[in-house]
Amino acid sequence: MTEINDILRLLNLWWQDKKISEKIAKPYKRHIFGKFKELINYRQMIIISGLRRVGKTTLMYQLIESLLEKTDSEKLIYFNFDKKTEEINKILDEYQEITNIDWKREKIFVFLDEIVKLDDWANKIKLIYDAFPNIKFIISSSGSIALEKEAIKNLAGRYFLINVLPLNFREFLELRGKKEIIKNPKLWEKEAKKEFESYLLRSFPETVEWSNAMQIKDYLRTTIIDKIIKDDLPDKFKHVNKELLLTLLRIFYTEPGTYLDYDNLSRDLKISKKTLLLHVFFLEFSYLIKRIRNFRISTRTSSRKLQRAYAKWWTLAYCYTENYDKIMENVVASSIDADYYWRKDGKEVDFLIVNEKFLPIEVKNREKLSNSDLANIDYLLRKFKIKEGIVLYNGNGEKIKMEGREISLVPLWKWLLEEK
Repeated sequence: MTEINDILRLLNLWWQDKKISEKIAKPYKRHIFGKFKELINYRQMIIISGLRRVGKTTLMYQLIESLLEKTDSEKLIYFNFDKKTEEINKILDEYQEITNIDWKREKIFVFLDEIVKLDDWANKIKLIYDAFPNIKFIISSSGSIALEKEAIKNLAGRYFLINVLPLNFREFLELRGKKEIIKNPKLWEKEAKKEFESYLLRSFPETVEWSNAMQIKDYLRTTIIDKIIKDDLPDKFKHVNKELLLTLLRIFYTEPGTYLDYDNLSRDLKISKKTLLLHVFFLEFSYLIKRIRNFRISTRTSSRKLQRAYAKWWTLAYCYTENYDKIMENVVASSIDADYYWRKDGKEVDFLIVNEKFLPIEVKNREKLSNSDLANIDYLLRKFKIKEGIVLYNGNGEKIKMEGREISLVPLWKWLLEEK
């Protein structure tokens, strides 16, 4: 019996049991699960991207559980490239030997986890996809930017991409059995604020019920940050300086939103600017950081100068800082997947959503706001005739209406409860 044969038998126990364990296909379904069930009926493959530990594999197992209700168990195959890197056709041949299912002719569902471990994976899966329309592929990887770029380059028209984030606040409350807060947040405001404080450190599914903050931070460092920096990136790239990556993370996570002055930073770290830029790219490639740029509204362009670096997901920054002002900023940056902020002539607004219209967002760690707290966003609204802006803060909420413009003051916890 080959090693691949052994791995397949171990990972696909439903071939014999006709069911999947509740321990791996967990009872709680993320909000995004309905999208997976919808897309399973289309020809195109489903590509799942996202950070480590957000629950991508659990979603795969839950989809397998759903398919078991109407599909022969032997026609559902799961393989994890973290266990072993092997050619896809070799895996399918071994699968056929075990199950007697002719994978080239019968309708089957193939789940491939951490697929970017396989070199040239996109071209290899494209060959099989095009030749065998009977196969429905569901693939994932934590090397999310690599996954997405390869898909865009080589799989045009052949896939649906779903990016899985850590838990949103509503999902967190559901997992905690606090649905009453979602239904009536005003009535349960005191409890909502308490749960919000807990959520900031517990947005990864496995940690929801953990009480020890140090244990959570250790878990995040070892299973996400260390795994990416010490294993994933060196596996994918040459010339990865792991110590430099950890140093950069400490800088960016200690002060989320820090301005990227590459010249000074390369001089302080005694490395070349080329090396610095490469390692900043590595961090962004692996979804550990996100760079945002200054948007010039008058020309609808963004500047490469004065980029700001945030944790891609704020909970990871909590491993390095207790700076609540900056954590609040990072919460918003992560929640809207921010691309831009606005800064000019000494005035600055934290974030700017750019689509059909502009929506400026400020973040203030205060319960009461003064005129000076609103000065920059009000200036931006007036100067560019923008009708609406949002300030997220710790107060009770209100709307400030002025001639031709409105600023909504919204408690951050309440804003996170809104469907986005």
